Amino acid sequence: MLAENENPPNIEHEQRDPRRWLILAVMSLGTLIVFLDLTVVNTALPAISLDLGASTSQLQWIVDAYVLALAGLLMFAGSIGDRFGRRRWMTVGLVVFGVGSVVGALSGDVTTLVIGRAIQGLGAAFVLPATLSIVTNTFERDERGKAIAIWTAVGGVGIGFGPAVGGYLVDRWDWSAAFWIHIPIIAVALIGQFVVKESRDPGHVGLDVPGAITATLGISTLVFAVIQGAEQGWSSPLIISSFAIATGLLALFVYVETKAADPMLPLRFFKNRDFTGSVLILGMMFFAGPATFFFLTQFFQIVQGKSPLEAGLLILPNAGAIILASAAAPKLAQMVGPKRIVMLAVAIMTAAVVILTGVSADWSATTEIAVIMLFGFGFGLGMPSLTDMVMASVPVEDAGVGSAVNDVARELGSALGVAVVGTFISSIYRSNVENQLAGQVPFDVLESAKEGIGAVAATIPALPAEVGATTFQGASTAFIDAMNSGFWLSAAILAFAVALAAWLLPNKARTDQVTRTITETPTVLPVTADVL
Repeated sequence: MLAENENPPNIEHEQRDPRRWLILAVMSLGTLIVFLDLTVVNTALPAISLDLGASTSQLQWIVDAYVLALAGLLMFAGSIGDRFGRRRWMTVGLVVFGVGSVVGALSGDVTTLVIGRAIQGLGAAFVLPATLSIVTNTFERDERGKAIAIWTAVGGVGIGFGPAVGGYLVDRWDWSAAFWIHIPIIAVALIGQFVVKESRDPGHVGLDVPGAITATLGISTLVFAVIQGAEQGWSSPLIISSFAIATGLLALFVYVETKAADPMLPLRFFKNRDFTGSVLILGMMFFAGPATFFFLTQFFQIVQGKSPLEAGLLILPNAGAIILASAAAPKLAQMVGPKRIVMLAVAIMTAAVVILTGVSADWSATTEIAVIMLFGFGFGLGMPSLTDMVMASVPVEDAGVGSAVNDVARELGSALGVAVVGTFISSIYRSNVENQLAGQVPFDVLESAKEGIGAVAATIPALPAEVGATTFQGASTAFIDAMNSGFWLSAAILAFAVALAAWLLPNKARTDQVTRTITETPTVLPVTADVL
């Protein structure tokens, strides 16, 4: 006989949580915090460069310290949430994120700022997989696509509004305000946790600590080698050994996962073409996105002389395009199938980046906004279908792992995009500056200009007018040419993603959730009312 408040087996699919849309709002707020932080700092980078004397590679670390900690720990954090309670560890993550925001806001040097960003990434690693896995557990399959589309759109809002919010804060106060902004949002998200039911994996899986260590160290070492390669020299012992260590660690990670009783990343998921294709294409989309805006914000402010707020407002229409496309994506996917939608979405993004390869100092704001909106529309059109395919391709009991892999694809793509495209652009920029300014300006000015366009902006006020004008003109020309070359690299990655979508993605969306093949696994997830 069942207790009065106990659900019979398998009845979960017949009862819908009346608070599910409120829960979605809370989860979306957590997602907003994570994705807002991806871009809100971008508009503040020129100000940080001027205030703290940061070079281009240091600016890359300010961006990548966050995404590295986030990408490296996502799967492990997702496993912890599955094992010990997703709401509980999302709450912990929000608090840690707040601590990192305070450290970043109070930083007086680049090293402390990078540490603060890494702490933010650690907190985000516990927040992000919990949000999507809780949404997956809260909504039934027939409503889940719509819920995930809303979740995705809110993340897109964070990415799109971040530059404008950061620009306003830098203009109104200073760059530290781009960190303080998170505190009130976190406070609201913490209050919202009271309406969220606790959920966890009923299988009581173990934690894959060796997998977490090898994955985090391998990814971090790889990105370190890519970012520092331009400064240290690609043939230097440090860079060669870093690539070798990263390769060994990532190979060890794969080996560990094949032997682990409870792997952090079950490799069996990759036997599913829907899962593999969606994860790879997500990574490629995020490879191109953040790297593109990392350099556009510097171009708008330093080369074109716009204020941080003006630069942020130029990027703001990207958010509107993402929202519009995300709203249309689920119905379009039902009509023509996820493969065609994703192929179209990534093709639109590719076209936008190809147009950006012709950017010049005299581009009008109208042209810039049109291209940015085109990019955002493609991004918003593809994200819901890809995320839905990932989450439908794993058992609902493994929602935390599936969510973590989905997020790792995004964050690792972001980290590698900023690292690879950034290093590629920096290498070309250094060579171009040498060609443009050698013999035209003093040697110490030339060496300073090689540090990046931000270093040029910082040194020009102290230079004689004629030398400053020559330096700015040469550095701007060098930067634009290097940026255009970097956009070609991003366009090539996106074009490959279109081909990958045609090969791997299904013509029709999955109507039923994948189920576990492991026997004796309860079908009803335990729910508790505790907050912590």
